[in-house]
Amino acid sequence: MKRIISGIFLVFTLSLTAQNPYFEISKQMEIYNDALKQLSTNYIDDINFGDLMQKNTKRMLNGLDRFTTFYDEQGILNQKMRQEGHFGGLGVRVRYRDSLILVTDIFMDTPAAEKLKAGDEIWKIGDKKVSELSSKVASTLLKGEAGSEVALEIKRNGKMIPVKIKRADIKLDAVTGTYLDGDIGYIRFVKFNKLASRQVKKALLDLKEKGAKKLIIDVRGNPGGFLNEVVKIVNFFIPQGKVVVTTKGRFEKFNKTYSTKNPSVDEEIPVVILVNNRSASASEILSGSLQDYDRAVIIGDTTYGKGLVQRTYKLKYGTYMKQTISKYYIPSGRLIQKIDYWHRDKNGKPLLMRDNLKEKEFKTTNGRIVHNLGGVVPDIEMKTDITETLIKDLINKNILFDFATWYYYHQPQPAKPEDFKLTDQDFDRLLKFMADKDLYPKSDAEKILAKAKKKAQKENQDATVIKMYEELEKSYKLHNINVLRKYKDYILSELSKDLIKRYFQKDALIEYNVKHDAVILKAKEVLNNPKQYNKILGKK
Repeated sequence: MKRIISGIFLVFTLSLTAQNPYFEISKQMEIYNDALKQLSTNYIDDINFGDLMQKNTKRMLNGLDRFTTFYDEQGILNQKMRQEGHFGGLGVRVRYRDSLILVTDIFMDTPAAEKLKAGDEIWKIGDKKVSELSSKVASTLLKGEAGSEVALEIKRNGKMIPVKIKRADIKLDAVTGTYLDGDIGYIRFVKFNKLASRQVKKALLDLKEKGAKKLIIDVRGNPGGFLNEVVKIVNFFIPQGKVVVTTKGRFEKFNKTYSTKNPSVDEEIPVVILVNNRSASASEILSGSLQDYDRAVIIGDTTYGKGLVQRTYKLKYGTYMKQTISKYYIPSGRLIQKIDYWHRDKNGKPLLMRDNLKEKEFKTTNGRIVHNLGGVVPDIEMKTDITETLIKDLINKNILFDFATWYYYHQPQPAKPEDFKLTDQDFDRLLKFMADKDLYPKSDAEKILAKAKKKAQKENQDATVIKMYEELEKSYKLHNINVLRKYKDYILSELSKDLIKRYFQKDALIEYNVKHDAVILKAKEVLNNPKQYNKILGKK
């Protein structure tokens, strides 16, 4: 009898465990605490348990989707600054390289604009050498209360220069530029922070007052932001009471429909939205919802495919966790999420959503066919992303940036932005710059070849073997130069944008892009052809 009762109790307990995840959490926490206790009392060396356990927390979240993240105090401060749209600092974007801080961009009308230049290397902050600081600590030291002063030692064009700068309240504008080209208004905005809807509305009204009768909205590279902000911006172009996005989660409390609440600003102005594969989240709601309502023509590359919504929760000791709580669906009913983080292959790599869910057809207001799973597909596709590794390395490894810095100090400034034009001679200068500094990006095969050659030389192998390696290296170099020449126009275009920004600041870059960027030129072509515009949107 006792055995029967014990068996029933065991079955009941196992059933309870299967239904209650908190038992498994409690069990694993006990094991984890025991392991930590053993390490603290018996391990051979001192352990930084705070650092170890924070890494473990982040590693745990890495097993979920990439948007569920843990923030310590500094991390959540940086997050809030991006969301609020301002912070105390210098007004620079920086990159950490070779134990130094490289100034890569400078905000207009900030303290940095008066004292620093793109390409400057920061060697010291106050009395502290950057090489002895972590990137997190160095970044914290650059920021500070508006009005406070920071002393820097920078290296510019080979010279060490001491600089003192007063920090200011730096505004992170959502709208970074507008331009009126004839009767076509252009708005470039880069984030959906708390300033976004206010700044986009002001830009729209200002352009209309100046004579804009058509509109280009450029959200290429815009990673998204606040859901409420994108709903307000969509509302500028469609009437009150229209569904913009619906969220659906595991729990009922996260299911919500977001609709337009106010009268529109302009329901008639023709609109083109520019996107690329780095336009994500709120950018996809903007472009996808206006596509679903046949209210805008979308031009560019298929968007990132982030159909997930996050919310930030406060944990103990000033830490926070941002976690995914729901998926969102745009008005046609489409889910545009690309990566399926909840199903993985045998190596643990997430699958594509289309591998597990059947792709469906949806219809826009005018009956056009659109699809789910994998971002917003533009009405006119223009793939501008370069997949060639050699060309990507030119940008990612700062080679083009470094050449632009050299060029800026060695070539006279043109009188006007429209006078600036890079030539074949400048491209040859770039090739020489790369050769002199041994900056040619190398493929994995070339790196293997270099190691094999070095090993052959060390083993004193036959001279013919060494010569064979050298001939192969020459072939690779010739191939690389041919690849660079194939993409010459793209390379010179990227260089031109960097140099115009340095010579004339960002206002001039907006004008340059409006007049030279291939995707913007296509948008203007469509807007100037009402018949084509209406046909794309399925209007009769």
